[in-house]
Amino acid sequence: MLDVSLLIHLGAALYIAAFLVRDELWLRVLVLAGSGFYILYYFLFPAEPLWDAIITSLILVLANLIVLAQIILERTTLRLSGEEKQLFDAFETLAPGQFRHVAKLAQWKTATDPDGTVMTREAEPSRALFYVFKGVISVDKSGRQFRLPEGNFVGEIAYVLGRDTTATTVAPEGVRYVEWSADALRKLSKKKPNLGNAITALLTRDLAKKLSTSYRPNSAMPANSETEKLLADA
Repeated sequence: MLDVSLLIHLGAALYIAAFLVRDELWLRVLVLAGSGFYILYYFLFPAEPLWDAIITSLILVLANLIVLAQIILERTTLRLSGEEKQLFDAFETLAPGQFRHVAKLAQWKTATDPDGTVMTREAEPSRALFYVFKGVISVDKSGRQFRLPEGNFVGEIAYVLGRDTTATTVAPEGVRYVEWSADALRKLSKKKPNLGNAITALLTRDLAKKLSTSYRPNSAMPANSETEKLLADA
């Protein structure tokens, strides 16, 4: 016959293991398992169940479950929409939990103007950061034009450096893009410095990707080296 008193020892062992691990997710799981053994002990070992101890343990279990659910949400893409999951793939420097904060500020838009929707204007302050989600936009830098495909940020240099944009970007009708208020993003980054650093690293990577990719310019464009220079200022 199983010695019921072993339950208390198993529960204690799991508690000790919980305090030895550094990963908070496993800490919570081990504490929950240990609490489960304690509850079984309080229910089975005495002549009558120790209801006060059981209720107290259940309250601790509930508190741990709430925090565990928050940790899981921070580490997974659960509850993100299909488009948000696709967008998250572009935010490779952010954890899922960090991305959720950014996603809350995102405005999903589709260009509806037949003449094109202006995203940024050359030599004007940029009050937003954009991501081209689907389609191709046009970029005009000092009278020279080229196209920028989906999967790229727009206005990232102006956002990071806080200066005027040096190119005009236009989204043709039907282009799907995401827009963030620059002020709202900066406020979020100031509130959560690690998130702010991750965003800066992401935008720096995006610029590096542009500089390392040879885009095919139209007939009015100069050589690729010049295109890369324009991209750096976009």
